[in-house]
Amino acid sequence: MCTIIRNLCVIPQRLNLIQNNKTITLYSIRCNTNIANAMRSIKMKKKKEPLEVMKWILLMMPVTSFGLGCWQVHRLQWKLDLISMLEAKTNAKPVAMPENFEDLLTMEYMPVKVKGVFLHDKEIVIGPRALIENDSPLGRVGSLTSDPKKNQGWLVITPFRLSDSGKIILINRGWVPQKLKSKELRAESLIDKEVELVGVVRLTEKRPPFMPKNNPAKGSWFTRDLDQMSEHLGSSPVWLDARGIADPPVGWPIPNQTRVTLRNEHVSYIVTWYLLAAFTGVMWHRYFIKKLPLL
Repeated sequence: MCTIIRNLCVIPQRLNLIQNNKTITLYSIRCNTNIANAMRSIKMKKKKEPLEVMKWILLMMPVTSFGLGCWQVHRLQWKLDLISMLEAKTNAKPVAMPENFEDLLTMEYMPVKVKGVFLHDKEIVIGPRALIENDSPLGRVGSLTSDPKKNQGWLVITPFRLSDSGKIILINRGWVPQKLKSKELRAESLIDKEVELVGVVRLTEKRPPFMPKNNPAKGSWFTRDLDQMSEHLGSSPVWLDARGIADPPVGWPIPNQTRVTLRNEHVSYIVTWYLLAAFTGVMWHRYFIKKLPLL
């Protein structure tokens, strides 16, 4: 009887031990699960970190493109204002030729009045150049639609001795077609008396990359290199584009050969940058926000 009672007393202790073991086991399982979840989370973060960095790096493409588009809008307005300013200069009231030719460096495209005599024996031609028709609605300047036989010719450059100072400058009298390149064929235009004229100040121009170099010895002139021309002709490095009637007599050079144009491709740049910003922005949103494939 005593043995039975002793065994009954031991049963609760064993049950309590079993319960404790289960608790310990469950606690261990929970700990292991938490550790596994933590490890899995760390691995996922490591995988996401490069993608997250790439996400913000690629966002710079649409942002930068949009910024460059805005900058080109500003540049377009600046270029239009500059062209308007140059056109206003050429249409300004003519002023007297300054005594100090150094002042002309800040007067490009401004009209000045001069009086003197042409030195036709030192005349040169520069070109070939396209005819500039300022009164034409299309402003033919040698485009693909122009007629090469009719629209290609030469600029007649004649030294001009000023009456008041005796200094010699260069006058671009105007454009002549190929058939009138030789001055003997336009003898009626070779004025030998004193004349007064208005000309637009032009500075020296930079030779384009594929343009041939001037060859004074052969009489080949392609660009307006004032230093080289003045040294060859014994004049001051001053150039005026002569103004005159748009329809001179037959055989005379056509004046008004001043081209007031600047390279203006900012509209195409604006379209390019804004389209690139829109395209890359849509692709970025599709891939990183909507989690959709790019294609």
